[in-house]
Amino acid sequence: MNVKIVDAAKIRNTIDTDFSGIGTHGDYPYIPLGELWIDRYLKDEQALFVKLWRLERSMRGKSFRLIREKAKKTFSAPAKTPVAIKKSIRKGPLMIRYVDGANVRKAFDPYFLLGGHDLVYSYIPKKEIWIDVRSNPKDWKYTLIHELDERDRMARGMDYDNAHDFAIATERMARRKDGVADFSRG
Repeated sequence: MNVKIVDAAKIRNTIDTDFSGIGTHGDYPYIPLGELWIDRYLKDEQALFVKLWRLERSMRGKSFRLIREKAKKTFSAPAKTPVAIKKSIRKGPLMIRYVDGANVRKAFDPYFLLGGHDLVYSYIPKKEIWIDVRSNPKDWKYTLIHELDERDRMARGMDYDNAHDFAIATERMARRKDGVADFSRG
């Protein structure tokens, strides 16, 4: 496996708004076979992501839900690692927390990337959205737009998969409106 450090913000603004910051050809067909792409902002955690890749390969054919549960048990230790909250902002009834994603990955979920909210992740307190400060600061605004839209749709009864798809579209429109995205090839 060849590890390649990439600019994930650029990928999200040109190729794939849904690129999480880590992945292989199996996750994203535009990544060449035999490569593991890791966002430059996550390069300090390269060893974790290589371990996750190995776990995924060892569990080939299993559902991602099972792989994620095994990864949580194998690589996370909730009692040992407090989540470092860098900043908190109230937005209506919601609390937006800017957290150190490395701490979240160590404490709860090695697959926590970019952000998340309470209606998807059981470890996020009710009415909270977390943004990973380990991601590119240029992405924080768009991650928040995504999480707010997705959470709102789920709170109104939409399932995660559809809410996520709509949130990607909303995020992509915001990137275009701000002039940071160029999706001229797709």
